[in-house]
Amino acid sequence: MNSATWKAKSPLVFAFGLLMLAGIISNPHFAVAQSHDTCPLPAGVTAPADPTVTAQEVRDGSATLMGFALAVRERSREHAQHATTVEEGLYIGCAIRQDDGIWRSGDTYIVTLTLDGRVFVHAKDMSLSGRLLNPLIYGEILSSLGVPPTVLADLADPAKQNSAFATIIGTLSQEPDGAFDATTPVPGSRPGIPGAIGYAAVYNSPELQSPIVLIAGFDLTDSHLVPVDNENIDYGDPEITAADVVDRATLKAFVAQAGDYMLEVQRAGDAAAASKARIALRDPNGPWRHGSVYLYVLDLNSNIITFHAAFPDRFENRPLVPTVRDAVTGELVLPQVLAAARSGPEGGFVEYFWDDPADDSDRADIPKVGYAREFSGQILGPDGSVIRDDDFIVGSGFYGSAPEVVAEGGNAVIEAVLPQVMRAMTAST
Repeated sequence: MNSATWKAKSPLVFAFGLLMLAGIISNPHFAVAQSHDTCPLPAGVTAPADPTVTAQEVRDGSATLMGFALAVRERSREHAQHATTVEEGLYIGCAIRQDDGIWRSGDTYIVTLTLDGRVFVHAKDMSLSGRLLNPLIYGEILSSLGVPPTVLADLADPAKQNSAFATIIGTLSQEPDGAFDATTPVPGSRPGIPGAIGYAAVYNSPELQSPIVLIAGFDLTDSHLVPVDNENIDYGDPEITAADVVDRATLKAFVAQAGDYMLEVQRAGDAAAASKARIALRDPNGPWRHGSVYLYVLDLNSNIITFHAAFPDRFENRPLVPTVRDAVTGELVLPQVLAAARSGPEGGFVEYFWDDPADDSDRADIPKVGYAREFSGQILGPDGSVIRDDDFIVGSGFYGSAPEVVAEGGNAVIEAVLPQVMRAMTAST
């Protein structure tokens, strides 16, 4: 397979890279303390105070969108300034994603962008993380924050890009805010873009050493982003793709290649490529995702789930807290995955029951054979210097068939065929 098969067709229209890759399921049988709508508070971390203006107040008309955006910025700034660990810095990213809460209500929620205009945290749809915002929309947002139109135009001129970028950083470092509206056409410049309206505010992040653009009230969907096919994404060239995973041998090879792909992205030291890797790993038309087969990444330095291709809203930027249980055995799943990954230099297999993303029934009692492996790499800066060591686990798996359920004495019980299914799935190949 030629790597060009997996590469998009045209280059980026608008990009100036900055950020590195920042970087368990609730089930009906064990619902207590397992809801994916909760944010386990890491040890030693203090939850941020509630914003003085809530999303619910904006929704019911008792507060303004501007008031909400500025209140969230204040809380984000306070938390960022006092955070000393990655867990603390990411906790608020979990809190703002809780539906029907003080941080998110209906279409009033928070999206944060990195300086290159990529989605960092999307409170409503984390599957969009890493994607590039339509440059016409991002240009309108930057303009509302005080960046002159001439500076935005200079971004298209290679001779002036560095100066323009420096001006943008200088402007955003002042933490401006403002309403933006790209829904109205601008003759000779852009068409009206439905839904592209909201309020933007900026705060400086000590962890990322960069201004972060915070947006409120913009119901940002896939239609507002640069199509994946229009991005120059290197998908790698795996011999075993997600579509090829049918047994233990192909699963093991698939995970090994995924880990090597991530290590190559790290070694490149290219911040934009790291963000694009999230797109590559999530793309259902690429080599890393197919039907029920997907990848997840657990960062062992920060103890954070940094990536989950199938259930990003449930897991990404969540701490590695062992609370989710196997729907059939009742055993905690995360410790089993960690033990398998650490069972040898090449990782190991683990069997459990899990929700199959390709199964519309949302049953959590589907048998799965998983494979997890630990990798060690280094996060590099733009100059090639080592920022920090990075130990992470890559995992994937394939599913069997859901067990039949019959009624017995008024209770649903799994038929005796289930152990046979599991034995067939876990047999050596």
